[in-house]
Amino acid sequence: MEKQIDNLLHGAQFKQLIENRIAEIREKYGLRKVDIEVMYYLSRCGDRNTSKDIKSDTKITKGHISQSIDRLQKMGLLTFIPDENDRRCVHLKLTAQAESVAGDIAAVWNDLNRIVFEGVTDEEKKVLSSVAGKISRNIDRALEEQSKQ
Repeated sequence: MEKQIDNLLHGAQFKQLIENRIAEIREKYGLRKVDIEVMYYLSRCGDRNTSKDIKSDTKITKGHISQSIDRLQKMGLLTFIPDENDRRCVHLKLTAQAESVAGDIAAVWNDLNRIVFEGVTDEEKKVLSSVAGKISRNIDRALEEQSKQ
């Protein structure tokens, strides 16, 4: 049991599976892994579409987000929309050109979910979600305490 938990927490197997599955998209569109993560996030985020939201929700570093946003904008896959109420805030929106790329990314993510959760019941998913949430909060709290030292 300990080995399975260790593997899950470190995520090496899952990272390798992701790398294998997104390799074709990376090559086809000239994207980096972080670009794919940012695009996937933006395709599903609703109103939480600022770089700050991406950082908060995905744990991608600020520098990687900034570089990815610049790259995606130069590729014509992302546009900036100024906030109507706060001119310091900029919303990020995938362009029409990005729709097919985002569709390919979503298909890969759906396939990954199908693979990973094969044979897992809805009840087991709920338990996993609850436990993962607790673990995530514990890690966030530990990191917060470390940063205060």
